[in-house]
Amino acid sequence: MPDTSYAYSVNALSQLGPMRVWSLLVTVFGDLSLDSALDGPTLKAIMAEVGIKPEATRVALHRLRSDGWITSQRSGRTSRYSLTIKGQRDSAAARPRIYGRPEDMGRGAQVFLTAKNGNTLDPADYAQIAPRLFISGFGTACPPGAMVLDPSDLPAWLGAQIETPGLREGYNALYAVLIDVVAVLKTVTPLQIAVLRVLIVHAWRRLTLKHPDLPRTAHSSDWRGHDCRALVTSLLDRLARPARDAIKAA
Repeated sequence: MPDTSYAYSVNALSQLGPMRVWSLLVTVFGDLSLDSALDGPTLKAIMAEVGIKPEATRVALHRLRSDGWITSQRSGRTSRYSLTIKGQRDSAAARPRIYGRPEDMGRGAQVFLTAKNGNTLDPADYAQIAPRLFISGFGTACPPGAMVLDPSDLPAWLGAQIETPGLREGYNALYAVLIDVVAVLKTVTPLQIAVLRVLIVHAWRRLTLKHPDLPRTAHSSDWRGHDCRALVTSLLDRLARPARDAIKAA
């Protein structure tokens, strides 16, 4: 039986947002198996620990295969699953934002004045301040035909302008859960480590991939995004990826 504090953390992390099985599997492969295969028993052990039924896992794996995101091979009676080139590319593209260390992120901002209204810029990289005016992290590509502005200062009102209520609430909830997770790390098994890693990364990536990487000074004083990054980084450092055979045997 898992330690009750561990079980509480798994439940709390699982409740932070919709638990779409295919999306959770994307996190599993991206965190535990970016460049190598995961076998069926290992996947089954991880998903079962989260409370996902085998039938739901099979359906989600079929979807990811159909989408060209994973491939599978039989080895005797066991299936082995790997990211395709597309899956590896998509996962690698998200890794800097997900796993970037606090000291390497939020190192600057730039503003773009676009040529016309009605832009369809990705909100993960460009936050709209006003019509035709967008802010992004330092080094983000300039939209075609836009003018680059280099702000010398970021006003105090900016955070309220670019932060959505959903992201604010999401970071507040994640921060509260991550603080509690710290208390369970002394007694976890390899399987429990894998599960905690996956759930932490899953909850974190659903937030951090939805807005630009901006300095703390671009946000409101009570914005928890940067605090969550510090906690996620610290927790993942302490929850080192376990050997896959150890996960399966747990």
